[in-house]
Amino acid sequence: MRNRLFASTISTLALCGATAATSQTYGPINVVAPAGGDSVRTAIGGDRAATIDAQSWTMSTWLEPKAIPNGTALVAGFGDAATGARRYLALDQGRPSLVTEAGILTASARITAGTWHHVAATFDGTQARLFVDGRQVAQRRLTVSPVAPVATIAPRGAGPFFAGRVAGFALQVGALDAATVRTQAGATPDPALTLYQNGSPDWPVQVRQSLGQTVQQDAWTRPVSKAPFPAPVAKPLPTGPAIVAVRPGEWTVAGWKLAEAPKVTAPGTTLSRAGFDASRWYVATVPGTVLTTLVDRGVYADPAYGLNNMTIPEGLARQDYWYRTEFDAPTETTGKRQMLTFDGVNYSAEVWLNGAPIGTMKGAFVRGRFDVTGKLRPGRNAIAVKVSPPPHPGIAHEESLTAGVGENGGMMMLDGPTFVATEGWDWIPSIRDRNTGMWRGVTLTTSGAATLGDAQVVTTLPKADNSIAEIEIGVPVANPTDRAVTAIVRAAFDGVSVEKPVTLAAGQTTTVVMKPTDFPQLTVRNPKLWWPNGYGDPALHDLTLTATVDGATNDTRRVRFGIRQVTYDISLMDQDGDLDRIGIDLSKARQRGERIVDGTHTGIRKVSNGWAASLVPGAENSPAVTPIKGQDGLSPYLVIRVNGVKIAARGGNIGMDDFMKRVDRARLEPFFRLHKDAHLNIIRNWVGQNTEDTFYDLADEYGLMILNDFWESTQDYNLEAQDPALFMTNATDVVKRYRNHPSIVAWFGRNEGVPQPILNEALETLIDKEDGTRLYMGSSNRVNLQNSGPYNWRPPVEYFTEHAKGFSVESGTPSLPTLEAWQRAIPAADQWPISDMWAYHDWHQTGNGAVKTYMDVLGTRFGAGTSLADFERKAQMMQYESYRAIFEGMNARLWTEHSGRMLWMTQPAWPSSAWQIFSSDYDTQASFYGVKKASEPIHVQMNLPDWKVVLVNNRLADLRGVKVTAKVVSLDNRTLADRTATIAAPREATTDAFTLDLAPLLQQGVALVRLEATDAAGKRLSTNFYWQAKDDAAFQALNTLATVTLGSTATTRIDGAETVATVTLTNASATPAIETKLTVMNADGTQVLPAYFSDNYVSLLPGETRSIEIRYPTAKASSPSVTLRGWNVAASRVVAR
Repeated sequence: MRNRLFASTISTLALCGATAATSQTYGPINVVAPAGGDSVRTAIGGDRAATIDAQSWTMSTWLEPKAIPNGTALVAGFGDAATGARRYLALDQGRPSLVTEAGILTASARITAGTWHHVAATFDGTQARLFVDGRQVAQRRLTVSPVAPVATIAPRGAGPFFAGRVAGFALQVGALDAATVRTQAGATPDPALTLYQNGSPDWPVQVRQSLGQTVQQDAWTRPVSKAPFPAPVAKPLPTGPAIVAVRPGEWTVAGWKLAEAPKVTAPGTTLSRAGFDASRWYVATVPGTVLTTLVDRGVYADPAYGLNNMTIPEGLARQDYWYRTEFDAPTETTGKRQMLTFDGVNYSAEVWLNGAPIGTMKGAFVRGRFDVTGKLRPGRNAIAVKVSPPPHPGIAHEESLTAGVGENGGMMMLDGPTFVATEGWDWIPSIRDRNTGMWRGVTLTTSGAATLGDAQVVTTLPKADNSIAEIEIGVPVANPTDRAVTAIVRAAFDGVSVEKPVTLAAGQTTTVVMKPTDFPQLTVRNPKLWWPNGYGDPALHDLTLTATVDGATNDTRRVRFGIRQVTYDISLMDQDGDLDRIGIDLSKARQRGERIVDGTHTGIRKVSNGWAASLVPGAENSPAVTPIKGQDGLSPYLVIRVNGVKIAARGGNIGMDDFMKRVDRARLEPFFRLHKDAHLNIIRNWVGQNTEDTFYDLADEYGLMILNDFWESTQDYNLEAQDPALFMTNATDVVKRYRNHPSIVAWFGRNEGVPQPILNEALETLIDKEDGTRLYMGSSNRVNLQNSGPYNWRPPVEYFTEHAKGFSVESGTPSLPTLEAWQRAIPAADQWPISDMWAYHDWHQTGNGAVKTYMDVLGTRFGAGTSLADFERKAQMMQYESYRAIFEGMNARLWTEHSGRMLWMTQPAWPSSAWQIFSSDYDTQASFYGVKKASEPIHVQMNLPDWKVVLVNNRLADLRGVKVTAKVVSLDNRTLADRTATIAAPREATTDAFTLDLAPLLQQGVALVRLEATDAAGKRLSTNFYWQAKDDAAFQALNTLATVTLGSTATTRIDGAETVATVTLTNASATPAIETKLTVMNADGTQVLPAYFSDNYVSLLPGETRSIEIRYPTAKASSPSVTLRGWNVAASRVVAR
């Protein structure tokens, strides 16, 4: 049936094309054009069809305007609506018109809205005649040109547009006579029998998909190395007891061992009995994956280095594993309800305790919670866990210069809630165990007759000045006993304490809610608010919840939360087809029991500039919805507000925090600190691959907002999850578990597309029910967001003029790590020339991030690299400029056209050369400092392509008396231009200072532009430095700069666990010093990491001095010094005293 239907459809389309060609009638076309929708474009006969060059023609349509536009609105026609050859029927102040490139023909009378009218224009080769409702109303002589056979209905542009219905629009070869036009005008269309294209169609479902690698790649395309593989190195065995007290009533279960299931013959009933001989098993790293254990025990070498990953068999992801431990039950557990909780196992697990099965769990992000009351014994206990990997591991692709980048994901997408990226993506290789294992920890907890569940803390700020906060606390309370109990639930934070009694029948669970209306102390005056980085302190508060029965504490829960409220400016389609720019307060809607946003497939509608969700019917009348004026340039894009303040969202995506899911706090915290240090304020949990406590805790502490994905990826490319119920079980646990983190500001259903309807609607309902305060968006792009990309190198000017407009969640360009980081990542034999080793570590020859444009421009500008050091030096010049331009392009039209811009990506999962701004071992390349410069709170910059100098004030206070200066010099330090202006810079805005006329200067050669902004007291607020040339080849002149030896001094002081070094650089030469790179090195040649620089890759004109502050962990430094190098800076070293 499907094949016959498909064949029939093709035949019909072919017949339509033939009819159009033989009858020379282009059309008819019927369109309903909502005011909030987009134009409808139809290429008749295909995009390559011949132009319409008939000497005579008739163009006609029936139209029913919804309203009469103010101005000239094109209704339907052919050709480019703005320029060049065109012929359109239009309404000019309601008067029907013919618009052509040669002139306009307009009726004298207006038509009325809401009624059908027939409009026709004929052309006989010299005279054009206009007819309205069968009557000629105007004529004039015209000379018109051929037009493309591409019809556009209700075109959108900067001016007025048509909204309503169009029926029977067509262009017919030959000029009809007046009688024939009059006859046509007498046949009013029947709307019930007319099939309309919609100018605002619904979001489509998935219609195609990729399986990833379907066969093993040819052996000759696999990467090869010139270096031998290194031997594995085992880490010291962990020590410590198998049961570790965390706090009263909670213990960590440790002491785990691991074995491959095919090597174990005993069943779970035996393995889970105390005394089983597991002496030959591996000492397991828990939390951790199977591969983490095998690397830690010296079975395999570090897969992050070189091609070591290829020495690890794919079979790791195709077998089960056993974990087991033994421990003595703490005496405090006696007589209490006992719960064993597995915080995360990938992918599924069967659990035994003391010889008996106690349950199963499935999905990497759901907790396995098992009531072991009566099963946990006094004295020695044993647990055995059989862990199974995701059932569809897919086939690995090994990137090489020959093989190219391969597919992004594949069969694992079927498995839903797991680490889908580990099948292989263009930023991570195939991870051999697919992150299988007990990747999160295990705890034992006790409680009594009243047990607390996952609490929810909702904070709102009812006054515009944020002087008070209202705190609502809800917590489930369960009675697991066989008798009724009365419990007192108490909540305490910051000296505030409230309590509420609840009576529970046997086995009953209820939610205790404490609101400010019942407890005035929950209205907090002058609250300490949580703010995104750069807008204030991310204040956090500790809530303690207790349940007592008969005066005895039965359970305790601790919740850390932030007092803040997130609202959104957004454009949503209403029931009349209008696209409304509104502010939505979902917390207020939650209080009223209302839903505001319809993000279903039918609720998502095509609009000009993309797609937009809709308002739920009647929601436009809710007090939670506020009309917004003056944001036309931002429509339909999202604006995030925190505590009422618009947040200029600058940040990036984190695909996976670590490719082996080593996610302890010590490992992850430097990454978050680097984000903060770069003045970023938003990150994305891409496809939910970073869903763990540490990730959210650190984002809270560092003021980084989170866009939080679930576990599906690109629509019409990746497969969709095959088990929606499993998906939703994991999603529900994630939302309940992490909803109190103030850093989470939105939930995304899918990366680059909307989940299948059954899943999308379930997620939207889940977020409404279990959160209610945050926006759910089905897609991470396109719907109220910009489309993704670009990912390859583009000219910096394009980030000002073309790319990443509105709120852009993904945009990137190649980003080679520092020389030192790259030398640590790959063997010396493979470091130069560019080799398979580079490709394996993501130096892409193909795909979205292909380096061709990058390499071509680098060669044109500076000459091809001659060694790794030479290539890296040139690469850093490229990257500083590109990454600065990405965010300066956003600054240039902040709040008029842009509201957010995020990198693909900021943080790498492993040693990578694609996109990230720092390395997996915390080293920071020029890309990082370009971002840091452009994103600073007060920033002076030069826009492209007009060289306008502006001041960006991201602060919440106005600035007055700011002096902005520009100095333009040649490479030999001759002053070419000087400009100064004193300006006032309003808060949260970009203010013009002046425009530099560089065009004539660039004809003389490369120009260096130094900018500075100082406050009224002369304090430096911002500096910036550019190198500009008339074209790419002209940058070659930079190669002629003489080498500069900078003067340098350094002093140090101790601040807690850190050393603070201040390095002062002086350029006493007559030559500008470009891109000076500072690095902290130990005496043994190892690099001190992490290290946090106030600035780096700094440029100094002759006579200038600059001081740089560097912070690094004292414990990692041994007789350190700071090394210098740069574009034309001589290598040197300064010892800190």
